[in-house]
Amino acid sequence: MKHAGRKGSERGRSCHPRPHTALRFAVVSVLWLLAATVCRAEELVIVDGGRTTYEIVVLEPAFPTTHLAARELQQYLALSTGVELPIVSTPTAGRNRILIARSEGLAPHGLAIETAGTEIWLRGRDSDGEHATVDFIDPIHRGTCNAVYEFLTRFVGVRWFWGEELGDIIPKHDRVALPAETRIRQEPFFDYRALPYGPTGSLGGDWARRNRLGAAMTMHHGHHLHKIVPTDKLAKRGHEDFAAMINGKRKPATPGRSGGRHVCTSHAGVIALVARAATEQFERRADRKMFSISPPDGSGMCQCPECRALDVGGYKVPRGVRTGRPVLTDRILEFYNAVAGRTEATHPDRLLGGYIYADYLYPPRRVTSVHRNVALVVAPNVAVDILDDDTWAFAQSINGFWGGFHERVYAYDTMYRVRHTYGLPAPLGDRVADLIRCYADSHINGCYLYIGPTWEALGPGAYLAARLLWDPTIDVGQAEEEYYRLLYEEAAGAVRAYFDVAEDCLERATTCDHREVERLSTSFHRSKTYARDGLARLLIGYEAAMKELERPLETAEGLAASDPTVRRRVARLRDNFTLTVATCRGLRSVVDFEQAGADEPKRLAALADAIAIRDALLRRTGKSYARALERPLRKADDNIGSPLEPGGYYDRIARGSKDPGASKRP
Repeated sequence: MKHAGRKGSERGRSCHPRPHTALRFAVVSVLWLLAATVCRAEELVIVDGGRTTYEIVVLEPAFPTTHLAARELQQYLALSTGVELPIVSTPTAGRNRILIARSEGLAPHGLAIETAGTEIWLRGRDSDGEHATVDFIDPIHRGTCNAVYEFLTRFVGVRWFWGEELGDIIPKHDRVALPAETRIRQEPFFDYRALPYGPTGSLGGDWARRNRLGAAMTMHHGHHLHKIVPTDKLAKRGHEDFAAMINGKRKPATPGRSGGRHVCTSHAGVIALVARAATEQFERRADRKMFSISPPDGSGMCQCPECRALDVGGYKVPRGVRTGRPVLTDRILEFYNAVAGRTEATHPDRLLGGYIYADYLYPPRRVTSVHRNVALVVAPNVAVDILDDDTWAFAQSINGFWGGFHERVYAYDTMYRVRHTYGLPAPLGDRVADLIRCYADSHINGCYLYIGPTWEALGPGAYLAARLLWDPTIDVGQAEEEYYRLLYEEAAGAVRAYFDVAEDCLERATTCDHREVERLSTSFHRSKTYARDGLARLLIGYEAAMKELERPLETAEGLAASDPTVRRRVARLRDNFTLTVATCRGLRSVVDFEQAGADEPKRLAALADAIAIRDALLRRTGKSYARALERPLRKADDNIGSPLEPGGYYDRIARGSKDPGASKRP
């Protein structure tokens, strides 16, 4: 696929003039030092045979993140070679230097690596800030860290595939060197690179930082309007008319309930209140560049005559659970534009974050432009289904439209949702790259993409997404090959085959005949309506493939048997397979029970076993590596009335309860 080359490529030139250092090199009198430094004319040798002539220099003044970059370089070189380079602020006479320095000549987070004689310069665009986490509200630019990570990846072979030690690849080297003529310059293609709802560390931890996630500026786009305009409190002050009108009546929020949070976005008083809140925020926090005015989630948008007059008659939502409802895009853009028109007078350099989502996802019919002080965040939430060609075409069209409609547009999508796939392996394969390259082609500025709750849920998808958000032109085939080969070694081919089968399962679940889905979904009538189709699709997609899925897994286990580290990595796939088997057996048991007329409890024996296996697995893995899976999966069970819920309706029948409608056991 062709994609834009706006940024991210390496250039064969220096990124910034080299600053003068405090001291010049002294003559090195010890011959082995000279030999170790330049043992080959074309190389600079940093470590050789347990010895080094180099030190790491952080010239003062330097930001905390610049010092962090130095410590990261020191740590991983030591882990790889056993040699710890000293970190100094003043160069030592007679030693060679790796200098880590800030550079204003790069885009935020940009990096440069260059050599000059025996000096090695790692430069980056940094900003001030104490914390080491990746923060998207108060972001720190980490260009020098990124220069270190590029250096470690390219010249030492380090990889951070998972956000924990088990997923780190740190080759053991006796010798580390780089070409004497090295010129590398990189800047991130996307200004905003976030991977939320994944394992610990995927959004803001060490994994996120080491895989170069981050933002150029404040990114604030969550559902926020109901917090700015609390309709329950305002109604007590005589502003009932600020609340959305539903069926002819204003509906202020009720404390403790999710309903009634929507506001009347055409009301002049609401617009003034929101603009004032944004202005006050900008005045309080000069460092924060964006303030969200996105409407709350869920249904209940205003139906007053003034709001409806901004909608286009006959323009209906064409797909999904909202099919047939009016498209509300024009009214929402009118609201965003009205607020921005007020805030630009005092804060022309600040942005208002606004979702394009749900009933207001589709192109406007009347509004022809968006105020330059608005940042649109387009959230179709279809990425989990893009193995379906029609859904993929829709994703391309909706992102393509908005990327061409407005200058500052960001993408928000869900490559994995627990309520959709229930912890089963769900790799999207090449469509991960296709999706991110679609964003690049569409001139979208950045991405906020849900990933899987465990590192292996998407196969290499999470790692690939991070790489592609930095540079969508990478060789995806090579990156995938490195992922499997370095993580699973001799078992790499078998593990890849396992994920190929899992991808086929997800595709089958995504693209199966809707009539078959409807037939099966009736058996899940005790679950919430919106969840029934998903349960049916899981059964259709995965159940018949259990033997096909297990064969490469057994092969991988055999090939990994002699290596404790690889064996632990493969064991996680076994856990995931066990969860998949239990899920399918449990769902099939419910179908058999319901189709037999719900009067043969013995048909639920397999469900009771499946629930017990699933529950024990979640308890065990939730205490170690899968906390981000256990918690949302149990929450989803409770929210939708899952037939797999311990102590739920079917579990009680299977265990002989005479009153299955009674409360769940603790």
